[in-house]
Amino acid sequence: MQPHTLYQTILREHPLFSALNAGQMGELLENSRLLNLERNEIIFRQSDACEYFYFIISGRVKVYLITQSGQEKVLEIFDDRNTFAEAMMFMSADTYVANAQAVQPTQLLAIPNTTYIQIIRDNPDTAIALLGKLSNKLQKRINEIEILSLKNATHRVIRYLLSQGLRLCGDCNYMSFELPMTKRLVAGHLSIQPETFSRIIHHLSDEGLVRIDGRLFCILDSEKLEQYE
Repeated sequence: MQPHTLYQTILREHPLFSALNAGQMGELLENSRLLNLERNEIIFRQSDACEYFYFIISGRVKVYLITQSGQEKVLEIFDDRNTFAEAMMFMSADTYVANAQAVQPTQLLAIPNTTYIQIIRDNPDTAIALLGKLSNKLQKRINEIEILSLKNATHRVIRYLLSQGLRLCGDCNYMSFELPMTKRLVAGHLSIQPETFSRIIHHLSDEGLVRIDGRLFCILDSEKLEQYE
């Protein structure tokens, strides 16, 4: 296909392509195919020859397996501006390990594995830049997961402290009670690491919501603690 500047601009938003220079991008697009798919149209089936990976310009694609009992198991849904099947390229797989189907009218770029891999092999600087881009994206994802995990853990700690306060002190705004077990055991009970538990408790203390003295806990404002985000 012709290396239209619109496709170059769209592709550069993705980490797999952002490190390519204009010549490399042009070469890649010249060897790629533009596909316009109807809803439910099959892109590839499991065990088909793995010659391309795909970039979704618009639309949505599901990747799925068919179980031995004939049931469909969806592995992932991909939206526009995402790639799929690139893992097969990096694994040098001969065939696809799943099926892919358009969920709605979808426009794709089918990008040949051989062309992309050759560009990377011929240009070590591009390969290093690509690794840097992917590493940054991975670190951002890890940070997002850590933030979500910590937020979920904070809510669990708050629920636990409030339940202990209600059980031992009754329904009042100020609650003072002793933990029924060590902080380490409480952390295990809540399925979080002791260090995470300590970090959450100290953060709540800094916020003026609790006060800690060993195993003695004082909830200074149960209403604010319950509403804490």
